[in-house]
Amino acid sequence: MDVGAGFGWAFNKFSKNAGPLIIPTIVYALIIGVLGAIIFGLTSMFPADYTSYSGADGSGMSLDLGPAATIILFLGLIVLFVVAGAISAAYLAGVLDIANGQKVEFGSFFRPRNIGAVVVASLIVGVATSIGSLLCVIPGLIVSIFALFTTVFIVDRNLSAIDGIKASIAVTKANFLQVFLTWLIFNVLISVGSFLCYIGLIVTVPLAVLYLVYAYRSLTGGPVAPATP
Repeated sequence: MDVGAGFGWAFNKFSKNAGPLIIPTIVYALIIGVLGAIIFGLTSMFPADYTSYSGADGSGMSLDLGPAATIILFLGLIVLFVVAGAISAAYLAGVLDIANGQKVEFGSFFRPRNIGAVVVASLIVGVATSIGSLLCVIPGLIVSIFALFTTVFIVDRNLSAIDGIKASIAVTKANFLQVFLTWLIFNVLISVGSFLCYIGLIVTVPLAVLYLVYAYRSLTGGPVAPATP
């Protein structure tokens, strides 16, 4: 896969579909932000215990949430997780339409596909990545690389959660270097957007997802609409 061609395609499709790509990005960011604020606000309404500690390694404070706050936080994170899965499924559906050469509009990015499988797969991958990260970080990175195309497979081919994970692993095994570069580029773009006071994400998120879909289609032999003059 040609990295330069992938960047060129992503920039071209972004420039031709800037409005339909940027507006949903802003809307979804606001939804996640508001949900997060609500969860934090509800959790903070209940008392918490602050414990001071000191020792040879230094001193500090630890926060212990009460039972009610813990339950609200747990339920809130589940809701946030499901909403994030729906957002991922909807946004990828719109970008896949672009790769198919279809004309997209704002509504194209608000029609999630196969939400249930996306949420289940995200949960499995998230847990596996978290466990791997606890084991010296590297295992967690490996999981995230091999699972990179999981959601795209599920949305594009209407696969189950397990089949989507298996398909992503198979593609990564056959094209590890290309997938690793895609994973690296995707995360660098997201990081750059975050460093720019998060405002840059309205550009780097669409570019990152476009590049991800280009790489996915290129490595799986799927259709990629030519760049628009």
